[in-house]
Amino acid sequence: MNFQPQIAPHITGIIAELQAAGYEAYLVGGAVRDFLLQRQPKDYDISTSATPEEVKKVFRKNRVMIIGRRFRLVHFYHGNEIIEISTFRKKPEPVSAAERPKKVQDAPENMIFRDNEFGTVQEDAERRDFTVNALFYDPVNDKLFDFTGMGVEDIKNGIVRAIGVPKVRFEEDPVRILRALKLVGQYGFTLEKETAEALQNSIELIKLASESRITLEMEKVLKNPYGEKILEAFHNNGFLKYFMPEIDSHWDHEDMEFIRDILTKRNERIRNGEYRESISLALSVFAYPSAARWIASAKKKTVQTKAFRMEIEDLVSSFFLPQHPTRRAIGAAARTLLLQPEFASNDPKVQDDLKRHPGYAHARELAFIRNSIRPFREDFEEVFPPSHKEYRSHKRNRKRKRT
Repeated sequence: MNFQPQIAPHITGIIAELQAAGYEAYLVGGAVRDFLLQRQPKDYDISTSATPEEVKKVFRKNRVMIIGRRFRLVHFYHGNEIIEISTFRKKPEPVSAAERPKKVQDAPENMIFRDNEFGTVQEDAERRDFTVNALFYDPVNDKLFDFTGMGVEDIKNGIVRAIGVPKVRFEEDPVRILRALKLVGQYGFTLEKETAEALQNSIELIKLASESRITLEMEKVLKNPYGEKILEAFHNNGFLKYFMPEIDSHWDHEDMEFIRDILTKRNERIRNGEYRESISLALSVFAYPSAARWIASAKKKTVQTKAFRMEIEDLVSSFFLPQHPTRRAIGAAARTLLLQPEFASNDPKVQDDLKRHPGYAHARELAFIRNSIRPFREDFEEVFPPSHKEYRSHKRNRKRKRT
């Protein structure tokens, strides 16, 4: 496969500093996979033989922070970017029944509850989830390592293959079920036969994953510029009913067809650098048809009350239960929805007030996408231009894509 990664200089610099200090260090996981697929990674993960404390000592002049308990690693802050630096792990020893949280007393014996037993790079590769995620690249010496012996070929052939015994891999961490299907949706990969069988037999184990982890994964999926394909893979494989049951139960409803159209267009614009990722905007997309009917049926004075806004927030929340996005994201989504009727107004004062509103950028993006799918005004772009801030961001993204 063609492998000519254009790695950001500061990433190579971090790896070079760790190596100069006497440690092994590699670019790992999704970034290497994306480079092999000739895609630019969204972020970078680094794995090293240095412990978190040793990493912090190497970069003492930089902003670094050790985080996590179940899985301790280092966050390296480079401007607004966070680079995760993890230490090589080996398969941890099982914990006793007394050490297990009450919620998961009956969980499979293979389930991992702590993962801080450090090991070698080979051991680290063998304990990862899928072959396509177990590739290590040294950008300083331009060397690619495929310790499972199947990662490169599986990427070439579009195969999601669990490392080791698939059943054990999903029992160790049920969130791997979600990650396997994300690969299917985002990249059009196919599950290897044994991996597919084990996934189906293990799918209910996702109920044992912590609410905070599942909520975080949900936010990642909703922000993902391939999110509509990921959700389709979840639905087709019977996983969406455990992950987002309200969305799954309405999958064939005409509202969901419109929602998927909006989401597809929104993600296309993100991929083209025409707008940024936003969890609150994604939340508003799923609630839009229901919220639009609710707002249209209410009196104008009622819509302007705090009580009505709280009702819209509750409506937004209901689509994602049992997950709980942050109140801030829910509030921003409700604001976006409440501003939608204003985009149909022909009153210059209403239009000017809307363009000065702090929620204009997201509200305008949702209205713009709606108008491109089901037109409601021909002069939309003339009357409602992008906000100055978003326009500048768009120009920067377009320039970045050209270079």
